[in-house]
Amino acid sequence: MSDQPGQSAHPAVECDLPDGRSVMGIHPLETVTLWGEIAGDSPYARASAGLGPDDVILDIGAHIGLASMRFAEQAPGARILSFEPAPVTYACLADNVTRHVPTGTAFPQAVGGEAGTAELTFHPFNSSTSTLHADPEDDLRNFKAFVDNTEVPGDARELMLSAFGEKQTVTVDVTTVTAVVKEHGIERIGLLKIDVERGELEVLRGIDTGLWPRIQRVLLEVHDIDGRLGRIVAELAGLGFEVTVSQAPVFVGGSVFSLLATRP
Repeated sequence: MSDQPGQSAHPAVECDLPDGRSVMGIHPLETVTLWGEIAGDSPYARASAGLGPDDVILDIGAHIGLASMRFAEQAPGARILSFEPAPVTYACLADNVTRHVPTGTAFPQAVGGEAGTAELTFHPFNSSTSTLHADPEDDLRNFKAFVDNTEVPGDARELMLSAFGEKQTVTVDVTTVTAVVKEHGIERIGLLKIDVERGELEVLRGIDTGLWPRIQRVLLEVHDIDGRLGRIVAELAGLGFEVTVSQAPVFVGGSVFSLLATRP
């Protein structure tokens, strides 16, 4: 195990998206697969529809910036702040924001329940699952759901499984949504997107009660472990949001759900 994912044997590479654009990513297959989940009539499109220059979008767990790119398409002129702690993926994010998100800014930070530092587990062969909250059992469950639902051949499945277990650790900086709002003088959040691989409860705890009325929409990936999905739905409903839950076909049988909360 290495403590420097920036020195991974899998450096960033140029990847071509189906729409013809070029982005920096860790692996072309991972990049194209992730774009397929984000493009089209996805929760990302629905969450950002109708937003524009007067809105701020916080992309928490931005990975290489594909969601930020989608938001920039859907909400031209919106101010987009994108947060990603892993050094390799942050380098891709910064490059992709510069290329494709003209009103965006990238930050090399995790977002959690309190400011400080934390240990990030980085997966070089599946970088989108890198996390502050390691859970190999949940990772394996979702990996198996993915390969089953995408009908990966048996030999390729074994190769992917052997690579899936590789990991590295690195110490990263952590901030909170409340701190971000104060630091950047944000009056209103049009969309708060959170995709932090089991760290979603911590991100929510880092939002002061008085800040919630200034948040208009929340797009949240939830790992439904120990009833977490139901608790978060109830919490957001109690804050005045209308909540819808969906699950991408590739994750049927896994723990990953998408939650979209909007103001009536």
